[in-house]
Parts: sequence; structure tokens; C-alpha cells
Amino acid sequence: MVFGAIAAVAASLLGACERRAPAGSVESTAAGAPVAPVDSVRSVVTATGWDSTAGPYVVLPTVDGGLTSGSLLRADASEQTVSDTGGVGRLLADGKIELFSRSGRLATALLTIAAAPRVDAGCTAWPVARLATDAGTTIAPWTAAFAANKITAIPLDSIEGLSSRDSMRLAIDLTRLASGLRDDTSTTFRGLPFVVLRAYRARGLDTSFIVATLARRVNQEADPKEERLVIVVDVTGDDSKLWTVAWHERASGNEEELVVAEPLLAFRANGAPEVRLLFGRDDGIALGAAVLARGKSGWYVLWESAVAGCN
Repeated sequence: MVFGAIAAVAASLLGACERRAPAGSVESTAAGAPVAPVDSVRSVVTATGWDSTAGPYVVLPTVDGGLTSGSLLRADASEQTVSDTGGVGRLLADGKIELFSRSGRLATALLTIAAAPRVDAGCTAWPVARLATDAGTTIAPWTAAFAANKITAIPLDSIEGLSSRDSMRLAIDLTRLASGLRDDTSTTFRGLPFVVLRAYRARGLDTSFIVATLARRVNQEADPKEERLVIVVDVTGDDSKLWTVAWHERASGNEEELVVAEPLLAFRANGAPEVRLLFGRDDGIALGAAVLARGKSGWYVLWESAVAGCN
């Protein structure tokens, strides 16, 4: 599998199930030096790359509408063990879990685990996570959940919350940075303008960053093609000419089948200073996740989950 500076969960997920034709190619790149070690002795990085300080699992809202159920992604699972529930009880401890959106912490819930849903032969699925809250408590839409008291969210503000003038200025800066990337080798999309689909700026950091998804399209009625680009931009001051794209991923193919990394949450494991950025990838057939980390040498892929899907 490949994600960041290597290639990514992307390639595995886009080719994970034979029931769907490959959506296209995916390429991921991290700027700067090769994968760097975690630069805090307070973080304990396992053999899989997962920072165990953040707890043993992450839950994504992918089941039954995603409000009171989700998928339990065990950090140490392999492709062969994604469906296993043996030993999960030990991971849950008191069952308390915290729900987060991109803007921060939302609520606490109690977690119970059910068997993975039935799937076709040759396919796998993550165990189902059921969430319960106190009577009268409404669960707002969330993007990720962790064991309670394990992480602290770093708020991500959407570009949509800016004034029209500021959002337009930021969109222009992001499209300029995207167009300047040197790995733009596609003759199909070269020269076409990028459009910013989503952009979020981290708040409360000494050195901020932006994570954004951009697209450019070839509008052929019979076979529309699209390229999507996910970028992480290190923001240095107010002069956008000093900003740099520290990591990016491209995916191209049929517009209706294209799947790219979706930024879900920025966070720190409690007691550790390193900034983390959680991505998910869910095309309704295959599901996986990855965490980028910002170290002293720049952004790099810290952890990639196993992928639940079809052979």
C-alpha cells in the first residue's frame, strides 16, 4: 500500500474490489526529506506506525447514516484481521469515546462493538461501533471518534466561514500553489484551471497549515473525467508567496467513481506536541484511513490502516 511520500491507501482502495472498475490513478507526494522519526519521546509509535498515545483505535461514521454507528478501525489490524472482534473488549476499557468534527470536540458517548456486517465472499468489513448517549442528548454530525481523553482536536476552520473577499483570495492562492506543482504530467488535464472544492485552515497553532481539495474537469458528456488534488500547505505569515505545499495526493479518472483522501480531523495525542492530520477514504465498498504527522523535517505518513474491502 501507498499514501504520502510513498503511494497510499489510495491505490489499495481504488483497486480493492473487483466489482468496480478502477477509477483511475493516484499519486501521493510529501515535500522535503524522507520519512522522519517522531520527534517526541512522549509519543509511542508502534510497528504499524500508529501513535499508541492516541489510543488503540479510531472510529469513522460510516454505518447507518453515521450518527449513532460507525466502523471500528483497530490500529494494529491487518487485511486478514479487519473483521476480528476477539480481544476488542480489552481495547474498549470503560467504553467512553469522544466524538469530534473538524471544528473540535462534540460529545462523549458509550461504545459497544457488534460483529462486522455480512459481506460477499472474498470481502471484509470492519466491526460495527454502536454509540449511546444520555437520554435527550442529540449527536451532531461527526467525522472521527477516539477513546476518551486520548487526543485534543486542533480546530479546522472552513473557507466558507470567511468573508467573500478573503475566501476568494485564499482560493486564488490555493489554485496558484496547485498549478505550480512539478508532478503535473497529465496531458488530459494540463492547462485546465483548478477549482477549490473544500479548504480548511488550522487554528491555534504557532505555525498554521491549510488542507484543501481541488479539482479540474474535462466535461465530456459521454465520459466525464476529473482530477482531484488534496494538498497540505504550510502557512508562513500573511504573504502567500512564502507558503509551500508540504504534501499532496492526486487522483484522476471517471468523475462518478473518483475517491480521494478526505481530511477528517487535526489533532494532538494528549501529552505529545506533534500535529496529526487524520484522513479517511470510503467509496462505499472499501474503507481505510491514514494519519499524516508534522515533524521537524516536514509532513510525512505516520500510519496507514488496513483496508476492509474485496479481493
